[in-house]
Amino acid sequence: MPNRAASLIRYAKIPAVGWRRGSLIQSRNGQIRPNVMKYGGREVDATEGQFQIRTYRGGTAFHVSVGNDFGVAEALLKKHNAVRGIAEHEATLGIIPVKVEEPKTLAVLAEEYIADKLSPSQGLSRTSTRLYERTLRGFVVSCKRQYVTDVTKQDVTGYIDSLMNDYAQKSRAMRYSVIRGFLQNSGVNLKTLIDSAAHKRLSSKPESDRTPYTREQLEKLMAVSSPYYKTVFNLLLQTGCRFREGSHLLWSNVLWDSNQIYIPGEQKVTVHGKTKTFQSKSRKSRKVPMYAGLKAALMEWRGQHPSSVYVVGTRTDGPNGHWLEYGKQFWKDAGLNCGVCD
Repeated sequence: MPNRAASLIRYAKIPAVGWRRGSLIQSRNGQIRPNVMKYGGREVDATEGQFQIRTYRGGTAFHVSVGNDFGVAEALLKKHNAVRGIAEHEATLGIIPVKVEEPKTLAVLAEEYIADKLSPSQGLSRTSTRLYERTLRGFVVSCKRQYVTDVTKQDVTGYIDSLMNDYAQKSRAMRYSVIRGFLQNSGVNLKTLIDSAAHKRLSSKPESDRTPYTREQLEKLMAVSSPYYKTVFNLLLQTGCRFREGSHLLWSNVLWDSNQIYIPGEQKVTVHGKTKTFQSKSRKSRKVPMYAGLKAALMEWRGQHPSSVYVVGTRTDGPNGHWLEYGKQFWKDAGLNCGVCD
């Protein structure tokens, strides 16, 4: 494959970005404007820089600096194109070209960042890694930028705003946090990219309603719930377990003799030949008291499910991830839903 013809480009320090290469810009009279260049589809300041001759050896690009005088640079380019082959060009300039690595694309950087989060050494849960995967891959598709240095404030705000119909403000704020961490890790100056007002809007999370149910409200909920969900709600209410802690609780974690329930920080269990790993949010184990009412309820439930591994698992004896989905129906039947949505 013959080498492509050499070309003249500008290599300059773009404010708030760094040293980058861009194409030359001509004025209306055909003269080259030495202090600007085209980069990322727009005209940028290139005052602090120099001209370079770009040549190719096969598919590999080489760049040779030829000073800041366009006339001299143009003469050297013509001299190069008048001779044949890279070796002659190198001899003409008297400089050994340095191979320049092409910058990684936005998509490649995103996948590398995701791979780092998936590493077991990070200790992230599958829920957390899934958040990184969905957010960053969605952002790459949404903003359509080739390089991370091309990303604009509008790319970030536009992607977060596109989630409004499907995600609550808290979820959008979490996804903004993921994008922000990725951009910062990729060398982007976030203070320059996103102003404080936009950051405040994108990162804000609504205050949660932490008003507890009254005894009367709890009685209404239990009255409309199935036996399974009565056990679920009773377990969560009397132990203070988080959702995933309760759904992954094993019968072996119930300490009958000491009237305690052991909440593991990390635990592996194999059921029907499948091994599942659980990690709590804090990664720290703890023991909580098992009061008489809860103990009696669990003993009765254990008698009905003598061979199960999970305390309140699925019909196939696995951790149940649908409590919220089905629980909403019981809350609605008990008149405890907010009444805003269906």
